[in-house]
Amino acid sequence: MTRTKVSRPRKVLLIDVSNSFTKVAVASGRRIGPVRRIPTSGLRKSDFSATKADLAVIASVVPRVNTLIASALPCPALWVDHRVPGGVEINYPNPSSIGSDRLANAAAAVNLGKLPAIVVDFGTAVTFDVIDEKGRYLGGVIAPGLPTAAAALHERTALLPLTKITAIRNSVGKSTAEAIRIGLLLGAAGLIRETVFGITREAFPGTKPHVLATGGDAELVDKITRRNGSPVIDKVDPLLTLRGLLAIAEKNP
Repeated sequence: MTRTKVSRPRKVLLIDVSNSFTKVAVASGRRIGPVRRIPTSGLRKSDFSATKADLAVIASVVPRVNTLIASALPCPALWVDHRVPGGVEINYPNPSSIGSDRLANAAAAVNLGKLPAIVVDFGTAVTFDVIDEKGRYLGGVIAPGLPTAAAALHERTALLPLTKITAIRNSVGKSTAEAIRIGLLLGAAGLIRETVFGITREAFPGTKPHVLATGGDAELVDKITRRNGSPVIDKVDPLLTLRGLLAIAEKNP
């Protein structure tokens, strides 16, 4: 009796390198395993070299660490840029200038299938990426992220402290730190509301786009927009960029 050989799912090492943190996970088939979150400034070869995988898919917006990562990878690598097939048609004058993380986010939105879509990524910068109903990338918006704004307030003033972003309950601060947190979070809520409104009016008149959010402060900002009964974000997905990298891997067998 001849036994049929069962092939195992391909293991894909997913690496999302941002300015502040790098996320690393291994996907088996379509399942993404535990995520490691490593400060990008402290990356070491051992963060990658011990991982068993068949392919690495990398989105990096920090060129200075790319050589270190490339030399440590235990498998072939696919570095995401506008030339790598990802299921997204790019309708943009200079596609080489689009960050690879933003391309991964767009790939995740197209793979989800709820289009048109706006993807909001709360990181060192807040980015908005716009995908139409045919899965075409149209462009986006970039604004300072909450940690960046908090650092700027501290660095450009004599007395304001460096303040960690945490949940708020009030709209009037009773301390300097609380006032800063309120200002940053309410400002971010206003930013997302007005930006989504402006994008919708310009790109999708008469249609409500599906708004996806990811990044470290996405849940905090989502709660702010929901507490007045008019939420802006349809879904918060902390793994969105990694899901996009996995979707790109599936387009590149």
